[in-house]
Amino acid sequence: MSVGISDRISAYQTTFSGRDRKTLAAQGALRILSGTGSNSRDSLSLSDSAGSFSKKSIAALIDKSANVSASELSFYFANYNNPSAILDAINFGENVSCGYNPDFKDYGVMYFDYNGSRQVVPNYAVPKINANSMSGIHAVNNSLVLKNKSYYAWTALNGSRYAWAVNNGIIGYVQSESLLAENRGTNYRMEMGKAGDILSTLAQGRSLWGELYSRKEVLSTCEKVGITPGFFSIDAGAGKHTYILQESGNVINVDKNIARWNNMNWIEIGYKEGDTFSIYGNEYAIDSSGHIHVSVDDTFTSTDVIFPKRSTQ
Repeated sequence: MSVGISDRISAYQTTFSGRDRKTLAAQGALRILSGTGSNSRDSLSLSDSAGSFSKKSIAALIDKSANVSASELSFYFANYNNPSAILDAINFGENVSCGYNPDFKDYGVMYFDYNGSRQVVPNYAVPKINANSMSGIHAVNNSLVLKNKSYYAWTALNGSRYAWAVNNGIIGYVQSESLLAENRGTNYRMEMGKAGDILSTLAQGRSLWGELYSRKEVLSTCEKVGITPGFFSIDAGAGKHTYILQESGNVINVDKNIARWNNMNWIEIGYKEGDTFSIYGNEYAIDSSGHIHVSVDDTFTSTDVIFPKRSTQ
């Protein structure tokens, strides 16, 4: 048994009678859902389980600039009573975008790729996240470990908590809410955007450049998540990465330094076998191949690096 589209159309017209602006947008939705009009797509037939959607909401899927087929709604219909699945598909999906206009917010849709197909969820049906129920982002013993594809809370300078997502080393405001936010220019969004960029850069093992982030901003962001000057590490779904935070806010990428030192042939640039380097409190001698062997898993007790004098021969 299926629920006919005509029932939805009549109910929709009754519900929105007299609301000119929304009716204008709805007309395009009705044409698409009923399979009529020059830009018609698949007609929409709903199963009994999907029939619990309100008739109003089914007809209000589209703003006047979008076309949606039944196949593109398959994920939504299969998961309409599973808000976690909808949120995860949007926030951890690929090629996420949104047809957003504040005047027609209720009719827009959010697009994303799912299992090789393009899917949509109506803007009005995107679940809201209660950030007050989530754990904050905080390091323990200068180690920041965040579970991949999970949600956390960030407390902005205005004292409010906002939902953040962690996705393969990308940390920041969740897409399900940021794409629909109307206050894009407010200070707290700029503050969180900068903090998210800094943490994401570190979580992906990349170097922070002074021309992109001031040392003051880096130091402030690190302190806010419980990272103090000295060695620290971060793991947010893109591997563990180790750094040194200096009092000035400068950040040294320990992983990249170690890789560079291990790959270098020191004999070729004037050192000799047996010369010893003091690196982060440990001593490493040049072997017969001209290399030293430092491991990121070594226990470091100092942030100092002391090179031996080059051979005079």
